[in-house]
Amino acid sequence: MPDCVTAGILTRAHERWQLGSLRGAIALAEEAVEADCDRCDRCCSVYAGLLLTLFLVGIRHVEEAADLQSRLLASPEVQDDPQLVASSMLVGAKVALAAGDYADAAALAEQGLRLAAETGQTAWTPIGNLVLATTTLRRGDISAALHYSGKLEEDAMFAREMFPIGQSAWAVVQVGEAGKGRDKAAALARELLESETFTRRLLVAEPAAVPWLVRLLLRVGELGPARAGVGFAERLAAENPDVASVGAAVLHAAALLEGDLDKLRRAAESHTDPWARASVLEDIGVRLCEGREESPEAAGHFERAMHAYTRMGSLRDSSRVMSRLRSINASPRSRERCRPRSGVRGLTDTEYAVAKLVSQGLTNGETAEQLFLSRHTVAFHLRKVFQKVGIKSRLELAVSWNELDTGPVGPAAVDVTPVPSYSRT
Repeated sequence: MPDCVTAGILTRAHERWQLGSLRGAIALAEEAVEADCDRCDRCCSVYAGLLLTLFLVGIRHVEEAADLQSRLLASPEVQDDPQLVASSMLVGAKVALAAGDYADAAALAEQGLRLAAETGQTAWTPIGNLVLATTTLRRGDISAALHYSGKLEEDAMFAREMFPIGQSAWAVVQVGEAGKGRDKAAALARELLESETFTRRLLVAEPAAVPWLVRLLLRVGELGPARAGVGFAERLAAENPDVASVGAAVLHAAALLEGDLDKLRRAAESHTDPWARASVLEDIGVRLCEGREESPEAAGHFERAMHAYTRMGSLRDSSRVMSRLRSINASPRSRERCRPRSGVRGLTDTEYAVAKLVSQGLTNGETAEQLFLSRHTVAFHLRKVFQKVGIKSRLELAVSWNELDTGPVGPAAVDVTPVPSYSRT
């Protein structure tokens, strides 16, 4: 069979992307979408459109990516082919994840993976596993995150496609840090940032990855690999001066390395990724409250970060920031808005979070670590859960949880504007 014209263009586009020529890769992908290939019977333009969508997500042109993905999914070529529907859903899940809509991202990933399994379409399933590893981790469902992290490792073993390459590495490290401890994750982070190839792949696929890895390495005293990763990232940013997502992520990483508050503020203004923006707001708060028992300005940044995390459905992150607020004798002005609402009638949001983790087999200590609470507080909430749902043991909770839990209701809209005031606890 003659070579596919579109596939040839896409191969060059993918090579450009991997080399760090992001605008060049996008231009070639756009060319592939418009190419009139009459040499094969595949829906070449659809696959080109899906890859272009992922490229646009990579540079966080999320609205443009969402519009393209919606048009692809609605096209007759896709609707007539269940495998293309599955691929389009999986790409749509990645778009929703980048937009900070974790509920839609998880739903699309689950639907896409289910349809992919039914139709034998395994090529793009790593995207679904990546989305679910990330969303379950950020919701605090560590056992599910470990499951999907294992799926990503399986995808790598069998060389299943992942466009762009490198997306799964950060997810695996994050889940490893949550489930297996900081030292294990730091060893993987070191290996990623000491390689210019890996740093480039991470930065062009997941802009928030490099600052997160730098922060982790600084916490364990690994200054050398952190500095190397920032250096590699700065070179990529210099090669792509018009890509705001890369520039913001590199500025964020450099600010963490240098302890530069002004750079952190500039990164907060320039981040286009909602989770990354919340992350840098949290970092500003950490910097502002260093050595202080109280800091109204830090509290304001923490509250903005917490509300942003909550709006996305990131319970684990919002819990951590709540703990930071307590550490400086502050609490949000509207406590009930700081967590996704409970999916079990009668339980408070904290009780729901505790019950969900305990039902997965976590000990009180492990639950306390995940929710940034004390063991005493976890034990108190667990007793309240037992009383409210009418059970007597952890085993009974685990057995009955799927019947009890209707899933967390989407969080109410929250105001993420600066909050200058704070209340004492």
